[in-house]
Amino acid sequence: MSAFFSPLAIAFLGTTILAIYFFARAHRTPRKVAFVLLGYSIVQYIVGATGFYEYTESLPPHFLLNILPTLIAIFWLFFSKEGNELLAGFDRTELMWVHFVRVPVELVLYGLFIAGQIPEIMTFAGNNFDIVMGLTAPAIIYFGYGKKWITPGLIRIWHIVGLVLLFNIIITAILSAPFPFQQFGFEQPNVGILQAPFNLLAAVVAPLVLVAHFIGLGRRKK
Repeated sequence: MSAFFSPLAIAFLGTTILAIYFFARAHRTPRKVAFVLLGYSIVQYIVGATGFYEYTESLPPHFLLNILPTLIAIFWLFFSKEGNELLAGFDRTELMWVHFVRVPVELVLYGLFIAGQIPEIMTFAGNNFDIVMGLTAPAIIYFGYGKKWITPGLIRIWHIVGLVLLFNIIITAILSAPFPFQQFGFEQPNVGILQAPFNLLAAVVAPLVLVAHFIGLGRRKK
């Protein structure tokens, strides 16, 4: 089991709260969005703290319940009238700040690697370059959305690259976990993300980044 009050755990909880703050702040009803996301995070944290997601022998893995509700919610957001009305309440410039949390996320992942909880391939020392998106997000906000020095086309390319890097680490993380279909990290499997509070990366933080990219790629309304 993870040390719930370790420096890494506290740092990641802070990162999760920061991601929720940036995401909620970008919406016209921030308190409602924050309340839903914090409530869901607490539920997933509690489930993760029981060790439920650490059982990996079953098919489908228990960990599916950590991500399935969020996937259903994302599908509802983009493919229902009510969901689209909710998405319309986001300010794209403000939403860009969600991507900045990818910097502390990557630092935490590196810390988990040092602690023997995930393989090196999941970090910026391996095959994970997602930190680049967090480092460049402020520049896109200032020079792209603010000064308009970066064309909409280049901003779209930035979002597409961000999605590619995000899916790269998601797939790597799944295939590095000790599931029956594991492909990477046999010498040091991805067990950290199965534990609380780090299970919130897949349950909350990564989905918020994903939604922020999809909204950023959407058609602008004049």
